[in-house]
Amino acid sequence: MSKPEVSAAGSAKKSARSTDAGSHMLWTLTGFAILLAMWQVVVLLGRYPEVVLPGPWSVAAGIFKDRALLFTHALVTLREIGVGFALAVLIGVPIGAAVAFSKPLSRLLMPLMVVSNSIPKVAIAPLFLLWFGYGQITNIVLAVLVAIFPIVINTTLGLTHIEPDLIRLGKVMGGSPARIFWQIRVPTALPSIFAGLKLAITLATIGAIVGEMIAGQAGLGYLAQYASGQLLTVMAFGAIVVMSALGVALFYAIAWLEVIVVGPNRRAA
Repeated sequence: MSKPEVSAAGSAKKSARSTDAGSHMLWTLTGFAILLAMWQVVVLLGRYPEVVLPGPWSVAAGIFKDRALLFTHALVTLREIGVGFALAVLIGVPIGAAVAFSKPLSRLLMPLMVVSNSIPKVAIAPLFLLWFGYGQITNIVLAVLVAIFPIVINTTLGLTHIEPDLIRLGKVMGGSPARIFWQIRVPTALPSIFAGLKLAITLATIGAIVGEMIAGQAGLGYLAQYASGQLLTVMAFGAIVVMSALGVALFYAIAWLEVIVVGPNRRAA
């Protein structure tokens, strides 16, 4: 294939990816527009007072009015999510790798992971209050506990579900176990690992916010809980909207990192 043909093919692929990204964004914006329209229709037809169900425009105005307060609490929540997610990755990926290559560890750790994931975190939150007290430590611990499970599972699946021919090829070419791990297993497992990371960042957001509602002294969860108790419904809705936007932004940040590390053609579905 000549250089002009290669260049044309590359341009066509880039154009196709840009079109797909634009189409995806259009569908996303359309979905949000439909949701907002349905919300406004419910408010108008039900004639609910603002203290019961404010409309989207009232919430938007409230977010602008309380933007400084919301920003301050959002920074607290973002810090808790970031620390909790980072700890979950630092703990979960090595555990997943150990489980993938050691049957004794798999038999020992996987039942414990399943049991810990099955326990409702709200049920054990009072114990965390007793152990760690009120504040960010409890919220971070909850974020770690809810985020670590998908990281372990997807890391294990990614490192074990590899074409045997690839491993045999690596051995035939004289690759050591360490070289096969880093040059074959890890690159092949990356889409699965990033799928776990995208789920984990969403769960870490939920865990941190639930912790703030139970044991927090600051953060969006705390603010929403406080505003609801004071019948400041617009502020409560504003905090919820900012929570949602923060969760979506973090999810797409991991998806963007996946494109950089893995490449657009090998992303997990």
